[in-house]
Amino acid sequence: MFVVLLYVPAHNPSTSGIDGLIAAMAILYVLGLSLTTPRLLRGAILRSGGSRDPIVLLGRGPDALTAESIRARWRLAAVAVSTVTSLAATLVAARLALVADPASYPHAVASLALGVNVAIAAGALVPAPGFTGWALVLGLVDASGARPDRRVGRAARLARFVGVPIMLTVGVAAALFGDPMFLVISFMFALITWTQTTVVVGQDATARFLAGHCAEDLIRPIINHVDPEETLDGLLARPRANCVVTIVEVHGCVLGAIGPRQIASRVSGSRSDRCREVMVPIAALRPLAASSPAADLVPRLGRYGFALVAGPDGLGYVEVSDLATQIRIWVGLRERGVARLFGGRGGRGAAPPGGGTIIG
Repeated sequence: MFVVLLYVPAHNPSTSGIDGLIAAMAILYVLGLSLTTPRLLRGAILRSGGSRDPIVLLGRGPDALTAESIRARWRLAAVAVSTVTSLAATLVAARLALVADPASYPHAVASLALGVNVAIAAGALVPAPGFTGWALVLGLVDASGARPDRRVGRAARLARFVGVPIMLTVGVAAALFGDPMFLVISFMFALITWTQTTVVVGQDATARFLAGHCAEDLIRPIINHVDPEETLDGLLARPRANCVVTIVEVHGCVLGAIGPRQIASRVSGSRSDRCREVMVPIAALRPLAASSPAADLVPRLGRYGFALVAGPDGLGYVEVSDLATQIRIWVGLRERGVARLFGGRGGRGAAPPGGGTIIG
């Protein structure tokens, strides 16, 4: 829409409509080639390195460029080839833009192709997740022999304490030479790098924690039981009711459960609501087996804030805030080498022997 309705008419408003349509089609074709050619070459190299993921030309797909299963040299080669391809296209587009008439459509095509290829090539200089530069940093860290459980954290530190200062320095230098916009852009990318690397470190720690546990390792016992006709005010009068999961039952038959998220959504309203109006029905919760992988908890934690688990001692629960605390403590223990002493199922220091949780 931008190309057809704004860019092409603004570039040469005196040309007839059919010429503008042809120019727009040419621009979209060139932009498509600029996007897909580096991805195709990168995917071919990753396939040679052992990747079995599909090569996604447009859109998003599995990110084989950061996969641990592919050797670092193949990933670095893929980054280098795709970046060189974009730089070569940049040089060609710049040459065509210089020789073409500024009021012509060839100039419009070359100018936009120049900008797009510069942006794609510059992605290798931004060490933030989602940019090619993050794959480059991860590849360098892997090539240095970093342990699999340390690679993301080390790459994040490298991006923050090397990449961010370089970007800010380039922005300040550009501003001193008369282009203050580069200072704004460099600050924006530095902020993205700092925040996104923090996020990806947390995601990696969470994934490794879940991979090394089953649901049984993480469950807490049910300590609160309420009648469906009891009011929310009565439930809140119980100890720790707002931070644990409460089972709603009648005559030993479980009807549903109430977690901290459900209580928080009603606290600001009427506390005279009945527990049956606040609870999540048991049919929606569908308790998991104790032997289920911990990763199976994630969709239910995201939807309700908790998940029920049918443990060896009866019904238990996993709650999202409590799980986050367990992950933080596990990461802290792992940093000190203590977590590796625990006999977890995944061999990554999961739960202490004898069941329970890492903070149990």
